[in-house]
Order: sequence, then C-alpha cells, then structure tokens
Amino acid sequence: MAARPAEEVGTVARMSATSPIDRLTFVYDADGTLAGELKYWFGTLFGAQHCSLCDITHHRWGKRSDFAKCAATLGLPITYLHRDDLVGDLRAFAGTLPAVIGHMGDTAVLLLGPYELAPLHGDVAAFERQLRDAIAARA
Repeated sequence: MAARPAEEVGTVARMSATSPIDRLTFVYDADGTLAGELKYWFGTLFGAQHCSLCDITHHRWGKRSDFAKCAATLGLPITYLHRDDLVGDLRAFAGTLPAVIGHMGDTAVLLLGPYELAPLHGDVAAFERQLRDAIAARA
C-alpha cells in the first residue's frame, strides 16, 4: 500500500541549540486507512484496540488542543505516521510501536517507545517532560 502524505507541523525555533535532534516522527500503533481508523475507533469502545500515543495526541473526536500547544512549543518539525505508513529505514521501528522517533540528519533513533508512553495514560504534560528529557539526553 502506498504511504499517504505525512501531516507536518511547522515550527519557528529549534528546541535546543545543543540538541542534535532536528525533527521528530510520531508513529501510531494503528493503521491510517479509513478501515484502519474505523477499526481502531470501534476497538477503543470495546477495549480491543489501544495506542498510548493516540491517547496523548487525540481524544475521541480529534486532536487534543493541549497536545497541539505542546507540539508547537517543542520547536521541532513533527511528522505523524501510522504503522502502515512506515517505509525505508523507519520500518526498523515496526516492532516498537507506538513510538516517538528523533532524527539527526539521516539517522533515526527511538526516543520514546511503548514502555515509556503507556505509563503516561494520555498525560500531555508528563509526555512533554519525558520527551524533552529524551531529546536532552541525546545532546
């Protein structure tokens, strides 16, 4: 299946002048097709589907405003993908979804995976702190 164009969030300043991370990719543990979106949405109603990154970025009816503010303050461009959108080197992260991947030029590194995201239970402020710490650790 061909990957859909990624959603981008523009930013005006880098998060840290010393951080080698120049952009982020958020990968949801869900399929991005219409059928995949419906399966996930209905699955969440009955407890059959769950994505801890989805809990952080979205509520049942769309993107969370508190997450949109968080993303804007990070100062890094963010690409949002679903597991069926993974191509090239990003396929290496397919076994660790959901994931927040940091890019340093052509190198991609896992910043936050399912074991870091799940305990956050959708807490955007805790997510931002943890992500900033993970990025700072790469400085």
